[in-house]
Amino acid sequence: MPDSLTPLKKLRISRGLSQAAVANAIGLEQPTYSRIENGFGCLAQNTEKIAKHLGSAITEEMILYPDRYTDYEVGQR
Repeated sequence: MPDSLTPLKKLRISRGLSQAAVANAIGLEQPTYSRIENGFGCLAQNTEKIAKHLGSAITEEMILYPDRYTDYEVGQR
């Protein structure tokens, strides 16, 4: 999903968080989080951690399949 903002990236940016801050909060390395955020796959356990950390604004499905949610706007859920 190059050259587009995934729902996860949109949400993180809207909250003023850095990738490093989110990664540290959920126990991931920043490069791993970056790959997930940019739509290059994610283990189920990490998807769950991210969704729980960010709350009801994003679902595990939105993280796993960002290309299905290209029209996602923060606050829409």
